[in-house]
Amino acid sequence: MTGEALLIPLVCPRCGGELEGGEKALVFLCHPCRLAVSMHRSPRPFPLLYATPAAGKGSGEPVYAPFWRLEGKASWRAPDEERRRAYDRLTPLGPLFFPAFWSPRAALYDNLTLRYALAPASILLGPGEAPVLDGVLDPADLPEMARLTWLAYLDRASDVSGVECLFEPTGLAYVAVPFVREADHWADGVLGIHVPEGGLVR
Repeated sequence: MTGEALLIPLVCPRCGGELEGGEKALVFLCHPCRLAVSMHRSPRPFPLLYATPAAGKGSGEPVYAPFWRLEGKASWRAPDEERRRAYDRLTPLGPLFFPAFWSPRAALYDNLTLRYALAPASILLGPGEAPVLDGVLDPADLPEMARLTWLAYLDRASDVSGVECLFEPTGLAYVAVPFVREADHWADGVLGIHVPEGGLVR
C-alpha cells in the first residue's frame, strides 16, 4: 500500500530457512544452500563461495570479507590502429572482484580488484561456513563498475580519449575472501596484499 513500508522476509528462497546477516547487511547468506541473497530490490540469490587461503599467507584466525566476483567479456573501439594494438598487448583480465562491504577506504580495493583479475589461477574457490562481514553493494551497479575498471586498465597502455568500452556480464557469484591481521595492517589470504588497519570495518 502507498505510504507503508514493504517488508521482505529474510528467508532463503530455496529452503525457506532463516538467512544470516548483521544489522547493516543488504546481502544475506544461507550456508546450507550455499547462497547469497541480495535484498536491494527484491530477493535475488547468487552462488556463495569461499576463497581458499594460500599456504604461507598470514597466520591466525581469518576475517572473511565479501566480494562480488563478476565474469564477463570486455570489448572496445579505439579511433586509431596504434591504440588498438597497444590495448591488444595487455594481459587479459580475469574475473573482477569488487568489495561488497562498506569501507572508509574503498579506493584501496581498486588495487585488489586489479591484482585478483591478473592472477585468476591463484584464487581457488570452494564451499565454506565461516561468518562473513556484512555486504552492502548492490549487484546492479557491477556492470558499469566493470566497464570503468576495464577503461582504467586500457588507459595504462594508451590514452582512452574517444575510446568506447563495453562490458557484457556472463556470471556473478558472492565470494568470501580471507584477511588476517599482521601487526598494524591486514593481509589478504590469497596473494598476501597489505591493506591498512582501517580498511576493514568489523
